[in-house]
Amino acid sequence: MALQIDREAVPGTEQLIDEEKVNHKLENSDHLGQSDIVLIPQPTSCGRDPLTWSKRKKYYQLLLVALYACAFSFGENTLGAAWTTVSKDTGVTLTNMNGGSALNYLLLGFVNIWWMPTANILGRKLVFLATTCLCLATGFWLAAIEGTVQWMLNMIVNGIGTSAYQAIIQLTIFDMFFVHERGRMLSVYLFAQQLGSILGLISGGSMSDTVGWRWSQNIVGFIFAFVLIAFTFTFEETLFPRFLFAGSQSAPPPSQKDEEIAEKSAEGKRLELGPVPSQTNGIVDDFPKRSYKQILKPWVKYPQNKTTFWQYFRRPFFLWGFPNVVIAAFIYAFGATAGIVSFNTISEILTETPYNFSTTNTGLVFFAALVGDIIGWGIGVLSDQVVIALARRNGGVKEPEMRLYTLVPCFVFAATGYMLYGWGAQTEAHWITIAIGIGAMISHQVGACTIATAYAMDCFPGISGELVVVLAMCSSMVNFAISYSVQPFIEAAGYGWTVTCFGVMVLLSVVAAIPLVLFGKRWRIAKGPRYYKFLDEVGGYTD
Repeated sequence: MALQIDREAVPGTEQLIDEEKVNHKLENSDHLGQSDIVLIPQPTSCGRDPLTWSKRKKYYQLLLVALYACAFSFGENTLGAAWTTVSKDTGVTLTNMNGGSALNYLLLGFVNIWWMPTANILGRKLVFLATTCLCLATGFWLAAIEGTVQWMLNMIVNGIGTSAYQAIIQLTIFDMFFVHERGRMLSVYLFAQQLGSILGLISGGSMSDTVGWRWSQNIVGFIFAFVLIAFTFTFEETLFPRFLFAGSQSAPPPSQKDEEIAEKSAEGKRLELGPVPSQTNGIVDDFPKRSYKQILKPWVKYPQNKTTFWQYFRRPFFLWGFPNVVIAAFIYAFGATAGIVSFNTISEILTETPYNFSTTNTGLVFFAALVGDIIGWGIGVLSDQVVIALARRNGGVKEPEMRLYTLVPCFVFAATGYMLYGWGAQTEAHWITIAIGIGAMISHQVGACTIATAYAMDCFPGISGELVVVLAMCSSMVNFAISYSVQPFIEAAGYGWTVTCFGVMVLLSVVAAIPLVLFGKRWRIAKGPRYYKFLDEVGGYTD
């Protein structure tokens, strides 16, 4: 049975708080959290529904995808502190190394145009396994490269493999957790991703000074082998055909007409919602809990999903016409700028006069980024709490724009971090100035990326795969441009003005949230018809 879609509903406007508790359809309090929070999307009673899994199982799956993100980010960043050493040993100029790195960043987003349809048709696990195999191979290959051609080819193949951690992880998180939990869970993933970067930069410098940078890449290969084994034998597929269940939305989103009535009513503190259609028991029986043998299967296919690969492939391009999605994508893209700027410049800054740091000590500076990572995670957790609090004040109705207020601390951290990092290096200030700058930049990165991703998903539930592809594509384009231009920019203008320029772009991306707060709902209403057409293709909500 397909989901009955209320086409008068405003996309993303949903009843989140239900003090009278008339809309809860899940008896297991293990999943419920706060008793008056409506579960969105509504879980089924199927054993294969990830929303009904125990907390223990959900958190283990979250741990696995966090490990995946950490490992891939670790592999991407082990050479950062040894950048100049690698250049000398391989005969690849810094400009060409940055060019290869830029090409890698470009592929991180655009390859998801293929990975996302694959994940939605054949499952998340197949993509996780395939990409891990690719990165395992490039890890051992990178340990033996010589010359510019091999460097570029390795970066291309690695970009194809690494790309999935920019999009497929988010899909897995949305499969398992409810709307009011997603900010917190996304921040866990982004924390792990940034932790991998930090550990890569710290340990990469130490390994370069001891066993050598080439052996560090062999170690990366062994880590990927461990991840491959863990996913093969313990990861359970989270793809689930939620669109088949008429009750997949806990509470129907209030329509524009409902809101007008509520605003005019003196007693209307909360919207009166109609009854939710019940599930079809026959369908429930089709999706029992998996046996361990079924868990080992690397792919899954639901014939009920009639959406073609081509439909999944083309939909992200149409989403570039959705203002809410595009602005969120640029907030996300420029949020990732901190890692790109610091990765491409930290070795050059601290290994030269007046600092003369060893490669090991250069990597250790990134302990400051670990502090920033924790703060950014806290901002992501805060965003969920802000949404819940503001929904209570709004008659229980959640608007996606409520989450954007938590970008304020991100703005402060970005302004502080980019100024301290750039001008600290330019004026040869104490290295602690540079370290504090890195920490503040990373706080902004983790917080802003979490908020932007969760906001986009809140706006248009049911098309999360397409949305994260847009975010990843935008991030790739921005980071490609920054990575490719940072070295010539520094040579022409110095660290101070270069980092300041990038910092201003970052701040403007955060300021772009103001039009979203003012006009975001109006834009969602305008794009409603196109959004519902997307849902028709698959038969209803899939998140």
